[in-house]
Amino acid sequence: MALEGTIKEFALADILQLISLQKKGGVLSVHQSGMSATITFYKGQIVYAVSSGSEETEKVGRLLITAGKLTEKEISEALHLQEKTGDKIGKILVTSGFISTEDLQEALQTQIKDVVFQILRWKEGGYRFDIQDIEYDKEYETPVPTDFVLMEGVRMLDEWPYIESIIPSDSIIFSQCYKSEDTERLFSSLSTNEIEVFNLINGQRDIKEIVGLTQFSEFEVYKILATLQVSGLISNTSLSARVRETTAGEKEEKRRLWIAVQIAILSFTVSFILILVPIKEMLRFNEILATVEIFKIRTAQKELSYIHRAIHYYFLIHGGLPDSLGILYSEHYLKKRFIADPWGSPFVFERDNPVGSDYKLYSKGMDRVASTRDDLF
Repeated sequence: MALEGTIKEFALADILQLISLQKKGGVLSVHQSGMSATITFYKGQIVYAVSSGSEETEKVGRLLITAGKLTEKEISEALHLQEKTGDKIGKILVTSGFISTEDLQEALQTQIKDVVFQILRWKEGGYRFDIQDIEYDKEYETPVPTDFVLMEGVRMLDEWPYIESIIPSDSIIFSQCYKSEDTERLFSSLSTNEIEVFNLINGQRDIKEIVGLTQFSEFEVYKILATLQVSGLISNTSLSARVRETTAGEKEEKRRLWIAVQIAILSFTVSFILILVPIKEMLRFNEILATVEIFKIRTAQKELSYIHRAIHYYFLIHGGLPDSLGILYSEHYLKKRFIADPWGSPFVFERDNPVGSDYKLYSKGMDRVASTRDDLF
């Protein structure tokens, strides 16, 4: 049994909240433009998460090496054992005595937060949640409350636009500023984490490299760098070599695109003015009202499709239809605005059979009377 759809139709934050509320177990797969991520749930809590380009060995190993709790040699030995046993790398690292269980759990939780924050920023793509019984290694992995991770992710999203306005690219190279009396005073007020990131800035590493050298999440590094730049302790010096070669071409491409967009806008504006004048003279008041009704009809049809999808999700999880649309709202399958149609009347939901899967869903339409010709299905 699976729930699937597109991110535009059903936001990932809503999907995560739904899984948490229903305490479901299974695997959520998300994809967007060649990128993908997988999150594993046990009774609505997250036990594991990984994204493309951050496999378990690479991500967890990097976090532990940076924290000084693991060496490259120990990672190599663990990988050699993994080839023989097939066990997860984390379990091998603990049973071999290289790290403690607490070290592993902390690294895995950081990875979970990173993956969730990454996918919450995706605006397009698709998802699929396969409901299934999940087993996890209770000795080495600890389920993380989805609500907690989601609240952290939402908080990060709230702060991200400000951070991104200061640091728009991971290809920026920062340099430490010359220390003066003022900067010395600011430097003395930095936290341990901020000092650690500051010491990695050398005028050669870009942000992507710095993120890879720390034990912190990507968001935490960006936030620290933004703080350091606003404080005047670091300055933006250049772009890294991996993007410098394409910058000139990109600028020219953007310039051409900007010109094309301006021409298109100008053409549309002129055409609209030429068309609008005779139409304004010909349209009568009733025709204007009819145009408004057309927009309402289209809105109602779109809202009906959302409600159908919410009913489908409810049926898959509960094995039956809801008693009313109000239940879909109270159990967070549907937002409150979908309870009533654009004319202010409640959408009509009727079950054909108390235990079946057949139902009727429609809007009463403009006349707000059921079972008339303008009803919308």
